[in-house]
Amino acid sequence: MSLKRMLEEVAGRYGGKTAITCGDRRLSYTDLDEASNKLANALIKLGVTKGDRVAMLLSNSPEFVVTYFGIVKIGAITVPLDINYKIDELASLFDDCRPKILVTESPTLEPLIPVLSRFKSIKQVIDLGAEDGGHFLSYRGIMAVSSASKIESGPEPEDIAQIAYTSGPSFNPEGVMLPHHCLVTEAAISGDGFQQGDKDIVLLYALPLYHAFALVSGLLVSICKGSTVVIVPGTGLSIASSMAAIEKERATIFLGVPYIFALAVSMAGKEGMERDLTSLRLCASAGAPLPVDIIRQFKKHYGFYILDCWGLTEAICLVT
Repeated sequence: MSLKRMLEEVAGRYGGKTAITCGDRRLSYTDLDEASNKLANALIKLGVTKGDRVAMLLSNSPEFVVTYFGIVKIGAITVPLDINYKIDELASLFDDCRPKILVTESPTLEPLIPVLSRFKSIKQVIDLGAEDGGHFLSYRGIMAVSSASKIESGPEPEDIAQIAYTSGPSFNPEGVMLPHHCLVTEAAISGDGFQQGDKDIVLLYALPLYHAFALVSGLLVSICKGSTVVIVPGTGLSIASSMAAIEKERATIFLGVPYIFALAVSMAGKEGMERDLTSLRLCASAGAPLPVDIIRQFKKHYGFYILDCWGLTEAICLVT
């Protein structure tokens, strides 16, 4: 199965159910399917075809999700990139993957402007913050005039959906080519491992969607299972605000990195931490080893264990 078909089938089943929450914004599964169709049709008009690479230099937002699915729906290859990369690091990756389109946002785009002309493969830049008539294409502008009609042709399950850059053994980012069917299969298997279903609400806090853990184990698993994903905007690591988000959204699954859970242990019982977390049924950690003492202390303070996950980008995220 392709990611395109996965989203379309889930949208057919769950339609008006909330797929993505970010602040006061809500996208239903129908909204997500139609918005990604709009982005897909806009890319087709810009000359993007099957196998073309589209780089994404975006922070966590509903637009990230819409853009990701819009790209893969037409058989193009999405290339999510770390927004913290320096100019020379990005230049190396652009030279490697040769994207036809760059989708980004103004704060990240500004330092790139002086060097963009050297990347001959990039034909257009789509800026989330741009206005119509500016130097770069306006994301809002192209979405406003694009059709939400279904993309009739699309990728095969064996086609490459994403290039994920990982340092691997060389310590230099190398692109891993991830096929549609592998991403869909991993989403289904990980979701079964989490015992995740359509009643679950998954909180992504300080986990960037350009990283495999958030993108696959958080987003794609949730879409596959018809869950709701709560995106907390911003990159700060305030554990008090994450606890507040869990309470507000009644999250059932919380994905984090060891540092977040270490903060939760160190802040337990302090002012601002008195939150109702009874909705939670699962916490999962990845990205680095989780000390056993943190697992024990977290259980002592919050009543349940953290699931310590291990994986690698080359294996489509989680392995065990």
